[in-house]
Amino acid sequence: MKRALVLLACLLLITACGGGDPEGTPERTTTPPGNGEPMRTLTEEEAAQRAEQHIRRAVAALPEKPTLTVQYADSAECLDPTDNGPRGRYQVGKTYWLDGVPSERNEEFVDALYDYWVSHGFRILTDKRSESDRFVSVENDDDAFRMSVKQSVEGDLSLGASSPCVWPNGTPPEGAGE
Repeated sequence: MKRALVLLACLLLITACGGGDPEGTPERTTTPPGNGEPMRTLTEEEAAQRAEQHIRRAVAALPEKPTLTVQYADSAECLDPTDNGPRGRYQVGKTYWLDGVPSERNEEFVDALYDYWVSHGFRILTDKRSESDRFVSVENDDDAFRMSVKQSVEGDLSLGASSPCVWPNGTPPEGAGE
C-alpha cells in the first residue's frame, strides 16, 4: 500500500507535455502546426518506448544494476495540459522499483542518477536528496520527458519516466480543436 502511495505521488510530480525519436537522438515531441498542418506528436506506443529508453539509460549510470520491478505502466488523458494544448492527448508513464539496492546505499544511487541527469541534458525541477524521503525530479531539455527517483518510507527506491502529452496515434483526431 505504501509503495502504491509513493508511486502515485511520483506520477503526479512527473507530469509534463513534449517527446522525440525513440531510437535516436531525442527531439521535441510536438511539431507546431503550420500551413494548416495538424500538431504531430509521438504516438502512445512511441512515448512508452521513449520512457523505457530514458529509464534504461539512467539505470545504466548506476554504480550497480538493480533488479527492475514494474510498479506502474499506463497512460492517462492530459486533462489539464501544462502546455495549454488541446485535450484528447495522453501522457504515458512507467515506474520501476529498484530492487536489490541496500537502503544504506540509497544516497549513492540517488546521487548517481542526479549526476547522470545533470550531465545528459536534464533540468532539475526538484532536488530533495538531503531529506529522509529522498526525491529528485527532472525534465529533459530536448524532449520534455520527466523523470524522478523517490525513496519510500521503507527505504525502497523507485525510478519513473513520463511523457509529455501525445496524441494516441501521433496526430489529432478528425475535428479536434473545433
